Amino acid sequence: MDTISSVLPASQARANFYDLLDEVSDKLRRFTITLRGKVKAVVMPADQVEAWEETLEIMSNKKLSAAILRSEKERKQGKMISEKALLKELGISPISLKQ
Repeated sequence: MDTISSVLPASQARANFYDLLDEVSDKLRRFTITLRGKVKAVVMPADQVEAWEETLEIMSNKKLSAAILRSEKERKQGKMISEKALLKELGISPISLKQ
């Protein structure tokens, strides 16, 4: 399957479907499937699709996006606290996190 291009016609994808699935899940490859020369589908690892969906959900939330940008700006300005200080402020024992 390594010799098969990342872009392949539907007939070739069908003929090698189980190998294609193995390549996607085991080697994190992505395949673009065409039909009559036009892109019709992309086969990619499910984890990657979930990650993209989560990213899109975050990016579509204006309040969350603004908070992320604000926190990144604060990080660059050095406005951070240590983990130890944060846990103390929240009243969380480091030992309780290990359980």
